[in-house]
Amino acid sequence: MKATLENTYLSIAVKSKGGELCSLVKKATQTEYIWQAGRDYWNRHAPVLFPIVGALKDGIYYYEGKGYKMGQHGLARDLPFRLADRRENELVYSLKSSPFTLERYPFEFELQIIYTLEGNRLTTTYRVINPSEKTLYFSIGAHPAFNCPLQEGEKRSDYQLVFEQPETISIQRIINGFRNGTWDLVLDNQQHLPITDHLFEKDALIFKGLNSTSVSLQKGAQPVLTFNFEGFPYLGIWSKSATAPFVCIEPWFGVTDNTKHNRQLKEKEGIVALEGKGEFRHAYAITIH
Repeated sequence: MKATLENTYLSIAVKSKGGELCSLVKKATQTEYIWQAGRDYWNRHAPVLFPIVGALKDGIYYYEGKGYKMGQHGLARDLPFRLADRRENELVYSLKSSPFTLERYPFEFELQIIYTLEGNRLTTTYRVINPSEKTLYFSIGAHPAFNCPLQEGEKRSDYQLVFEQPETISIQRIINGFRNGTWDLVLDNQQHLPITDHLFEKDALIFKGLNSTSVSLQKGAQPVLTFNFEGFPYLGIWSKSATAPFVCIEPWFGVTDNTKHNRQLKEKEGIVALEGKGEFRHAYAITIH
């Protein structure tokens, strides 16, 4: 099932499965910005990553002496969310812990995904509520895929990512799904990251410690969209292959395991420790130009 929402400038659609954004259209041009999940490349649109980001070493983590298996990016993206509230400019989706989740993730929780339209801007808010007295350990992140190129006759390599500020930064490299402790310098006092055919040949680019709080997808000097990720400690950039016609911009609280990780959930890099009866709330925003 899908729910839709629109204003003068934009329209969106959201699936109940995963509470996943599956369409973002600029109404004036009828341009679709979200990847439409073609099976020949990647069959998702913009999944939420919860309660882990990335993969677990050996597919397992330990909490209070007990081991739990969990697949890449966690549980939420494949579970049915409930449309908990609908307002004039907002959709609120909710997922609560259940016997199914508790077998795999021994914490009570409520995860809300809130989609808000304001002019030419879509804000996605993650709200994690801890109903228990004990600390809730989790990671959360976004994985939206944007059509790139946007128009027929264009190439993905016609586009570039432009950071808000000049950056001198290295990325954490991934080998077979895990960080192996190596870093590669990607930007050297630069703002522009060309989307070359070979940019993703070593998997995703994982940035930590960026000075910028936003990045724009541009074609030449013309921004197509601007992605604000203020407050997120990690940013992933990914595409499936040299020919996949999309680019993912992924803000995260958490990151895939290091090959030397001890598999203890409490010690997983980027893990959020939410106190009993506490609430976590954070948002990212997409502005369409």
